[in-house]
Amino acid sequence: MKMPTRPWYPPVNSKPDIFGCPYMTLMHRAIESEADRTKRVSKVEAGVKAAFKATIHHLGEDEARALFTKVLRRPKRGQGKALAEDRDARLLRAFDTAAKGESIASIARRLRADSTELGNTPGAIAAQIRKLVSDRTERNYRARIEARRWRMATRNEPPTLAAGFSAVRPREK
Repeated sequence: MKMPTRPWYPPVNSKPDIFGCPYMTLMHRAIESEADRTKRVSKVEAGVKAAFKATIHHLGEDEARALFTKVLRRPKRGQGKALAEDRDARLLRAFDTAAKGESIASIARRLRADSTELGNTPGAIAAQIRKLVSDRTERNYRARIEARRWRMATRNEPPTLAAGFSAVRPREK
């Protein structure tokens, strides 16, 4: 395997977005003056108008309006409001605290008997548990790979000032 190089740090000034404005972060919003905000909003409005005019040129006005309406419509699908907000965390906690050898199907039946806010059927709850466990396993695997690559990339670098604080050492008397 070829040794990876150390990842570079992103530039201080990132590339502008499609409107020619810098991407807004919390820090940008905190230090932005009212004049700068007005200028940014006018740039965005001009960009949206230009996009709409180009769409009219390609599709015609009626189809352009229909396209913009379709794009701006809120998605109709997604997690229902009847389900608990912390559903995924509760399902993972139930899976982790289940007795040794208890199947996912039995966990799902037990959770469905307790309440309906974790899913409509035991099968749906079991499918969600399997998906969450699979995603967590994949996420942990990717994190281990990234940690190994980082260790390999920084193997020959001298220790930093922060390295002295990473390990807690007992005080000498």
